[in-house]
Amino acid sequence: MKNFLLTISLVSFFGFTSIAQSYQGDSWSKVRASGSGTLACVYYPTPGLVYEENGQVKGVCVDIINDFKKFVKDKYGKTINVKFVGKETVWTNFLTKTLNGSNVLGVANVTITPERKKKMKFSPPFMTNPLIFLTHSSAPSISSPDQIAEKLAGYTPLVIKGSTHVPVMKQLQSSYFPGQQIKYTNSGIETLQQIQANKKTFSILDFTEYFDAVRNKMPLKRQNIDIEGPQEELGFIMPMNSDWQPLWEEFLSPAYKQSVTYKKIVANNLGNAFLGMLK
Repeated sequence: MKNFLLTISLVSFFGFTSIAQSYQGDSWSKVRASGSGTLACVYYPTPGLVYEENGQVKGVCVDIINDFKKFVKDKYGKTINVKFVGKETVWTNFLTKTLNGSNVLGVANVTITPERKKKMKFSPPFMTNPLIFLTHSSAPSISSPDQIAEKLAGYTPLVIKGSTHVPVMKQLQSSYFPGQQIKYTNSGIETLQQIQANKKTFSILDFTEYFDAVRNKMPLKRQNIDIEGPQEELGFIMPMNSDWQPLWEEFLSPAYKQSVTYKKIVANNLGNAFLGMLK
């Protein structure tokens, strides 16, 4: 269990007031000593990356984790039992429950940032994360942020609470639509549903959420706006008590992400069109 001061810090950082350690897996040191053990995974449903279908957890992240399992077996002769021990559908709950677990792996589209590195351990990035400016399909087309105030007048900006999209949306608000109040959502799925239900809304979402909208033929439009800011990179997360990070650094190398195996994983889960968007 984390000490009291760290618990208070996490509450402040994530804005989540009820924290309890509920997930637990085996440490790498235990697996290495005994020859086998459980890699416990907690996931936040993310279209194309990690999701449940017909009772099975699937997606890019799941296939990468299975490759990691094979890597550990081939290099170290140790057997990992991958077990998805928790599904968290609220972003802040996913973060806090993962980080208050013991030797668990958080699986989702978590952006790697310097601030987050103070609170959690990251694997190397498994994917870059293009940001998409989405509206309802009935909204007028815009080609630059300075058209938002005029063409999307009366629209409500939506953003996922606790996500790295919040400061990006706030910067856009400050520069281009200061009179439009931001509304917060709990997940990408909720955001898509709200845009679909209320034609006068817009949002910034990960390309995976856009993928879900396209796949489900939602009446949404990707606006031709380049979202300014550093290129986001996605990683798996671990609590500070985890000793799995060095092993992930061995496995998730630049060479792996250039491999045919990795590219097939992305193409099979997201399609060849999305493969071209990634770096």
